[in-house]
This record gives sequence, structure tokens and C-alpha cells, in this order.
Amino acid sequence: MSEREAAMGIILDRVIKGEMTAETGAVRLEMSKRQMFRLKKRFRESGMAGLAHGNRKRKPSNILSDETRSLVIEKGTGEYRGASLSHMAELLERNDDVRISAKSIGRILKEVGVKNPHGRRPPKKHRRRKRRERFGELVQMDASPFDWLEHGETWSLHGAVDDATSAVLSLRFEKNECSSGYLHVLQDMLRTYGVPASLYSDRHSIFFSPKGEKPSEEDIVEGRKAPLTQYGQALHLLGIEHIPARTPQAKGRIERLWGTLQHRLVVEMRNARVGTMEEANAFLPEYMKLHNALFKEKPESDTSDFLPSPAPEKLRLILGRKEERKALPGSEVSWKGEKYLLVDEAGRTTTLRRGETITVVATMEGELLAIRDDEKEVVYGLMVSPVRDRKEKEKRKDNGDKSNDCGKTKRTASTPSPSHPWRETWDKSAQHRYIENDLDPMEMFENCIVGSIPGVRVS
Repeated sequence: MSEREAAMGIILDRVIKGEMTAETGAVRLEMSKRQMFRLKKRFRESGMAGLAHGNRKRKPSNILSDETRSLVIEKGTGEYRGASLSHMAELLERNDDVRISAKSIGRILKEVGVKNPHGRRPPKKHRRRKRRERFGELVQMDASPFDWLEHGETWSLHGAVDDATSAVLSLRFEKNECSSGYLHVLQDMLRTYGVPASLYSDRHSIFFSPKGEKPSEEDIVEGRKAPLTQYGQALHLLGIEHIPARTPQAKGRIERLWGTLQHRLVVEMRNARVGTMEEANAFLPEYMKLHNALFKEKPESDTSDFLPSPAPEKLRLILGRKEERKALPGSEVSWKGEKYLLVDEAGRTTTLRRGETITVVATMEGELLAIRDDEKEVVYGLMVSPVRDRKEKEKRKDNGDKSNDCGKTKRTASTPSPSHPWRETWDKSAQHRYIENDLDPMEMFENCIVGSIPGVRVS
């Protein structure tokens, strides 16, 4: 019995014996006089046992069953390991049809020695930057390297998140942090939502040129502050303001997103049996719907800052890799060691001036296109140039022909074959002279030596 129950028994005994009034006993036990009479009756009937609560040693009606506790322990140490308590509660309700609070899960796992890897930290004393007011006013973009499939290989997850709502706009897996991953994220965001007002990223060389050169005259005329990378050119053509972040804390919205994904997305892909990068990228749209349903916040303004995306034909040119080339003799354009001809929509080749500037565009789908400076609205296809002597040159190289210092092939002496046309011409000419002078070959030879026949010389 507890100390209070023992003290209650002593006072009730005195009240029953008449040594203390019921009113005085009620004051001593800090209860009402009415309750004092109830306890006095129970004490007379059952003694000290009557003072114990009636539910003592009885299981509550809402207690968790042993099967549920076993399921929580099994999942918490198996398939759902590494998940937070709230995430584990969601998974149990969605996949196992078991509704249980996050605190109950934490209490059960704590009893078997499993600690919560995502416990709350004390809040830091700093002032956070205020969210933007409108959806699409600012988009944060970054990449996170991590062992996402828990097989020892690190992949980079590229992503974009809206600053006003914390909504994940796009995600893409690549082996390394690269411009291809960021371009796929940008393309997906443009097709789904549109063109945002501004983009916030770190100062990676994919986004900003590391040379730090002064802007050229063309950059100044077009309003660019510094030489642009391929990605920077795409943002400039789309009219997106590009803001560089000087510290990771400056873009804390997306940095905190990586912490969330590294323990939620890993568990979700493990349960979905994702094993390859193609399967992982195919799984991301489904996961983004679940994530945004839980973590997306309502913006202060209902007005969206996303603008309509360009047409698909124009968008593939904006997001494609662009490089300038000079036209070669024969209206050819060189690209990665191969010669190409420009072809219009009707399949006809286009004549180019020698030295004319051509912009070659390699689209994200692997297609090669070209744009002439004087016809920027016309897009041409590229066809491999059918050069006649290209195969012959390759054969000469394979045969081991040597070249001089200037790169020209050295000429080597060769003897014409007996059936060469020149030999045939010479033989006919000699026979004509024999017949014309009525001489046999031997006499002809002697006359040539003494020079008796004009116009004929020894060969």
C-alpha cells in the first residue's frame, strides 16, 4: 500500500473508535466530508483492502494487444528501421491497417532498447528568414549525395522546393551532381507548374562560371552581369532571376528537406522494393504526392508567380546544350569529330557560306539541331555529310601511310603496271613511228642514237 493509503487507514480507525470526528478526518485527508463517510463504510466492511482502487491490477480496456506490440517491435527493428516515430505510425496505418500513436510506438520500442534516431532537438536561438508570400516567387534548388538504396553506392538526388509552401516541385536521381540532373528537374518543374520568378542555388560551377571574368560587350548589351554557363543561359532565356547563396544555411528550406528525405524516402523505397536507378526515378512522382500532402503549407497569398511554360518545340532548344561552330568548305559543320550538313523540314540540304556562324543544339532527348545567326527562327536538322574520299582516307591510315610535318601525305615513286593506259598509248605511238619510217625496231633504235630521224629521241 502507498503511504497515503496507510495514513488514511489510521485516521479512519480513529474516526470509527470515536477518537476523531469525521469532519476533522476529512480536513486531515484533504477530502470532502461526504467522501469521508464513503471510505468509513468501506473500511468497516473490507478493512484496509477496501481503501485500494477498484481498478488496481486490472488491464485497461484500451490497452494494446500483445499482437500489436509484437508487430511494432518486428517492423521497428526490420522493414521500418530508421523511420521516425510519426513516419512509422503512418506506415503501420497505410500498409498494416494498424492505428497507433507515435508516442505509443516510441514507448514500446524504448522498452526493448530501440532508441529513436530522430528525437527532437532543443530549438536554436536564431531568426529565420521569412517565407516568400506567393507560390513560385522563389524556388530553391540543390543536390544531396547519399546511399539512397542502402547498397553501398552513393547517388545524387537533385531537387527543387518552393520557398513559400515547402512543396517539392521535382526530384531526379543521377550518379553524380551534374547539369543533366538539374536540367531534368528544371524541365519537369516547367512542364508541371510553369516558369518561376526566381531561383536560389549555391555557387556550383554548373550554375555560375568559376572564371570570374568581366562580362563581354554582348553580355553588357543583353543585361548579363557575368559570363553564363549552359544552365545560366537557359535561366536567362526563360527570364528567371538567378540568386546565388553564399552559405548552406541561406537555403535552409531545401537543406532541411534532405534530412527529411534521407530517413523517409529510404524507408519508402525499401518497402517498394526499388532496386535500380530507373525504378527509383519512376517511384519519385508517387512519393512526392505523399510528401506534399503531409508537409505542404498554405502560402500567405493565393496568387501564383508561376508563368506559362514555353511551347515544347521552343523549350527543347532552351534546355539543350548550345555551341557555336563555323561553317567549313562544302557547307559542312563539325561536331565531335564528325561532319554534318544542315537539312530543312523538306529534307533538302542547305548551302552555307564559308565561316558562317552556326549554333549547334544537342537536346536532352539526344537530337542534334542547328540554328543560323541570320535565321534564328528557323531550326535545321543535322545529317552526317557523305564525303566521297572519307573512306579512302581511312583506308590509307589503316594501310600505314605516313604524313610529313605539315600533315600532307608524302608521294612515293611507283611503277605503272603493264596494263596501264599510259603504257598502251606509248606502245601504239612507237608502232606508228615504226610503220611510218618503214624501219624495223633494231634499225629504229640505231637511227635514234645517231639522230638521223628528226623528232624521235631515245626514251
